[in-house]
Amino acid sequence: MRIEEINKELQQKIVKMLNEAKPEEKSEAIYEAAAMIAAEKHKGLIEELTRQNAQAAADEDYRKALGLRKLSKEEETFYERFKDIKQSITASQIDIIPTSIIDRTLDDIKKKSDILSLVAFAPADVKKWIVASHSGKAVWGGITDAITGELSAEISALNIEQHKMTAFIIIPKSIRDLALPFVDRYFMAVMEEALQDGFISGYLKGDGKTGPIGIMNKIESFKTDGTAAAKTVIQTVKKFSPKGLAEVRKTLSNDGKRVITELHLICNPMDEAEYVDPALYGEALTGGYKDTSFMPIKKHPEANCPKGKAIFTIPNAYVMGATAFRINEYKETKAMDDMDLVIGKCYANGRAIDDNCAVVFDVTKLEEYVLPVTQVTNGQPAEA
Repeated sequence: MRIEEINKELQQKIVKMLNEAKPEEKSEAIYEAAAMIAAEKHKGLIEELTRQNAQAAADEDYRKALGLRKLSKEEETFYERFKDIKQSITASQIDIIPTSIIDRTLDDIKKKSDILSLVAFAPADVKKWIVASHSGKAVWGGITDAITGELSAEISALNIEQHKMTAFIIIPKSIRDLALPFVDRYFMAVMEEALQDGFISGYLKGDGKTGPIGIMNKIESFKTDGTAAAKTVIQTVKKFSPKGLAEVRKTLSNDGKRVITELHLICNPMDEAEYVDPALYGEALTGGYKDTSFMPIKKHPEANCPKGKAIFTIPNAYVMGATAFRINEYKETKAMDDMDLVIGKCYANGRAIDDNCAVVFDVTKLEEYVLPVTQVTNGQPAEA
């Protein structure tokens, strides 16, 4: 949750607190600000879970209707320790979040996030994952003939533990009194929110040095500072016509090795309104508006996409993984009056299967769709 998304009164309070903090108090002020923002965001969730917990304790039918998840023994042990986070971390009992929780969280993120539905996630219990694009051919021949078919693959390994993503997790003391399935619901909701924005940012514009390589950057071309070089922003996409999208489709096909049946367009919401929609939708002769593209284009408006640039891509051509979400030391956990702020470190990485799976273009070059006009003379179309 960003500071601009909270109410003005709390926003002003946080800004004042940060501005007035002395240099030696700056770090503590930042932690407290993060806790205040998260507490405001999750206030409704905490109240709802508290109410559900009380009703479920007295009404078995209501409890069943909630569809609470059955926890494994490992998960139950984790949440029992989670209820006393200070004691558990000090005793080194809550080092690693069970991979089953990470897997479920990633699965929920993929289902609920429109843009991350394009990403393939590696399982949480692996440290390396194969990233590959493949092509091949099969050749008919006699039963005793030598094998003449040739299969080739471009294979590389994704080191999931290469980069570290920091997330703030707020643990209200009121959560500790709830039954474990409700603690699970709270924790997974907070984990999902904490990870989602980071994954989206990494997927789009990760620099390859401090995080994954995003689809706006090249996967094997790096600058002197160790960050991935940006892809060339093409200037030729002006219309969503066969000719206007020819260069995009040729690139995404990876030299004709992939068949492109639909396009996914990622853009900033401001550019969606100003450039994408006017080019994609036009007035219909029968009234209203129609999609003017000759092939399916699914839009993905996303605030993490820089203004002025947009991306055409395809699904499942980017692999991302996360493993070993750790809470190592209590010195990184801030205890407050009614909550604890835990700073967790998630080891994660991501990269595309090839550079051709995404095309970055100048979205401001798009032209508004204009309905073709046919001149008619005496009831007959005018001759050209």
